[in-house]
Amino acid sequence: MLFKVRNFISSRLNVKDVDQRIKDILGTLIHIVDQKQHLGLSEVGAQPITSFQRACATPWVEESDIYGRDADKQAVIDFLLSDEVDGDKLSVLPIVGMGGMGKTTLAQLVYKEVDDKVMEKPFNIKAWITVSEESDVLTLTKKIYEEVANSLSSTVDEAFKLQLKLKEFLNGKKVLLVLDDVWNVDHKRWCDLKSSFESTAHGSKIIVTTRSAKVASDLGTLPKHDLQIIPEEDCWKLFKKHAFGNVEPSVDRELEVIGRQIVQKCNGLPLAVKSLGSLLHSVQDIKDWKNVLNNDIWNLREDNILPALWLSYYYLPPYLKRCFAYCSIFPKDYTIDNKYLILWWMAQDLLQPHKTKTLEEVGEEYVKDLVSRSFFKYWRGCEHLITMHDLVNDLAMFASGECCLSLTDKSSDVLIKNARHISCLECNITDEKILKDLYENKVLRTLLYLEMHNVEHLRSMQFLRVLSFSPQIGIGVYDAPIKMELLNSICNLKLLRYLDLSYSGLEEIPDKIGTLYNLQTLLLRFCSRLTSLPDSIGNLKHLRYLDLSYSSIEKLPDTICQLHELHTLILYGCRKLTQLWINNDLINLRCLDISLTGVRELPRQMSKLENLQKLTKFVVGKDSGANIKELGKLNDLHGDFGIEGLENVVNVEDAWEANLIDKKHITALELEWNGDIGGSVEARKVLDGLQPHSDLKELCIYNYGGTTFSDWVGSPSFSCMKEVNLIDCKNCFMLPPLGQLLSLEKLRIMGLDKVVRIGDEFYSDDSVITKPFKSLKFLHFSRMEEWKEWAFVEAEDGGVFTNLKKLRLGDCPKLKGASCLPDYLPSLETLGIKDTSPDLVASLSD
Repeated sequence: MLFKVRNFISSRLNVKDVDQRIKDILGTLIHIVDQKQHLGLSEVGAQPITSFQRACATPWVEESDIYGRDADKQAVIDFLLSDEVDGDKLSVLPIVGMGGMGKTTLAQLVYKEVDDKVMEKPFNIKAWITVSEESDVLTLTKKIYEEVANSLSSTVDEAFKLQLKLKEFLNGKKVLLVLDDVWNVDHKRWCDLKSSFESTAHGSKIIVTTRSAKVASDLGTLPKHDLQIIPEEDCWKLFKKHAFGNVEPSVDRELEVIGRQIVQKCNGLPLAVKSLGSLLHSVQDIKDWKNVLNNDIWNLREDNILPALWLSYYYLPPYLKRCFAYCSIFPKDYTIDNKYLILWWMAQDLLQPHKTKTLEEVGEEYVKDLVSRSFFKYWRGCEHLITMHDLVNDLAMFASGECCLSLTDKSSDVLIKNARHISCLECNITDEKILKDLYENKVLRTLLYLEMHNVEHLRSMQFLRVLSFSPQIGIGVYDAPIKMELLNSICNLKLLRYLDLSYSGLEEIPDKIGTLYNLQTLLLRFCSRLTSLPDSIGNLKHLRYLDLSYSSIEKLPDTICQLHELHTLILYGCRKLTQLWINNDLINLRCLDISLTGVRELPRQMSKLENLQKLTKFVVGKDSGANIKELGKLNDLHGDFGIEGLENVVNVEDAWEANLIDKKHITALELEWNGDIGGSVEARKVLDGLQPHSDLKELCIYNYGGTTFSDWVGSPSFSCMKEVNLIDCKNCFMLPPLGQLLSLEKLRIMGLDKVVRIGDEFYSDDSVITKPFKSLKFLHFSRMEEWKEWAFVEAEDGGVFTNLKKLRLGDCPKLKGASCLPDYLPSLETLGIKDTSPDLVASLSD
């Protein structure tokens, strides 16, 4: 083929003509650039391109989005209470309404807020099931069983047996079940499903939300509750909340008139009102509001697409449009993990680079922006998981055209052959015709979750960039190892950028992995049998993200240092990994996670990894390893950070050169000495030099050998400190003045063998502190073998530990008498005493 192309070019074009043509094109481009200012054009980038692009707002809580539904809410609550006097043993109430009417939101509000205390017999079990288009009795029964029994999965594959198992579990229990978004469960199937609930207690309830009056008729034991459009004034209140936030806006009359006209066009649909309110959030320009009001899209009549939603999409910045349309690859009601979605966006080059932010951070902003615009919503309040409303999913599919496909057994051969991005996340494709069409797809860029026995033709998918065999949410874990034939097929996919073989039981990586020259992301998590990587890994010149979490790998190959584009290396849980040979050739490395590994020494010249932002721990070398002073140049470290092997610090000045005090982005710090705790004088001097910045929130000190702590430990300048842990500091005979940490909420002191008395020094160092431990909520002492006395000081408001909720004492055998405990703990909820003097427990009972 290449030979034919060359012949075609050489026979049709003259070299001189090509040269002149290129010059003409360049001249035209230069002219266009010169004219851009006159044409009012600007570069498209991360900067605003319309007045509608704005900073992301905090996502709205769904309960506060309900307006005009008081009567509907009361009607559903009355249904839940009705048969406390009389009624059917099991009652079913259908809530019916068109898409976007707020059926799910109403059901969620009642489900969360129903007060069982007002009922004579409260519900023993509450469960929420999203049904969507699934009507298979076995699948529905399995979903319900797993939810009510709090079981991850059921091994029963016969509907009848599973129904008996569910019926037995529900026997005699009062149940509240919500079946949300039911599409096509007919009367016969419903009778089969309902038989499992015949054993429930009197007063059990089922709420069904559906768009179909027929479904309501087939399932309901009561007349359906029709959800109507909300009144215009309530629509305006909802619109104002999303357009202006919770602050009452002071807008001119003209802007309010236009806003009310926009609301009228939403025809009382809460989803449409919310979407446009989010679109116009903080936009005060009357011209922009008029553009929305008068847009021709209001006259659009696409099937299942609300004009208001289409308008919201129309005003999205181009880069968000692409990312949103890509999400049509997910089936309806699918729960998406933000982390993996962002990685997939990255692999498809959908994220725009930013000068000061990582691509992951850019992706996180995209997600938050789409949430703030009501295209995504957080799943059950979890900000790392998102879902889309059915109508929003329809919009995404419409926007992507035939580019994205969520594969089902009804998908047409034309779509399968032509789609660039395909997922089979909720089905097991075994139909040979569908598989044949899939393997004939010559433009496929994304393939998410395919059963392993269906991948023998992978080598034909030469344009794949994203390939995942690991379902991220809600689907089981593989036990069987991936076969080497599969890996050989994968190794022919030279454009692959994202490869996820998580949970695969992988035993070996073939040398051909090095032929994936354009690979950017490689995840090999939970491959416990994987013990090594081939040297050919160094051929993956474009690799950016490498995750080997929980593998049994013992050593990284030297060729890992050839991955100059690598920015993230995750080795979390690789307990057999004891050495880490990386060098400053990894100039783009930003994240190195070696938590829970066996690494006991880091290589020298770590300071040359100047782009490093995340380093979970720094291990000080004894002879050949890294010196602690190399930390001095790594001032961009973020988040949690630990230093191990502090007993290897020979020169005290090296600790000062680590310059922790200038690392302002570290939020949690762990300092650990290993083995012999060493001389107390030297340890104290090292600790003096490791003073962190004053914005630190958490501090842990392990196995410290000094007799006293440095002055900075407990200093009131650490006004943000919320948690302190002092563990196994066996030479210390006196505690630092931790009472001065006014934000301290959690304190653990364990294994301080030489502390005999806790006195005034614990509360203050003679500084003026009106109320020590004013914020402390959790206090834990354990393994204090010599501790005999606990003295207290007077403070304002009658005591020191007035906010303490949990106090635990364990293995403090010499602490005796009630006088050793605080006598004024007004907020205490839990007191735990274990392995202490019997006299102490006896004195409390008195």
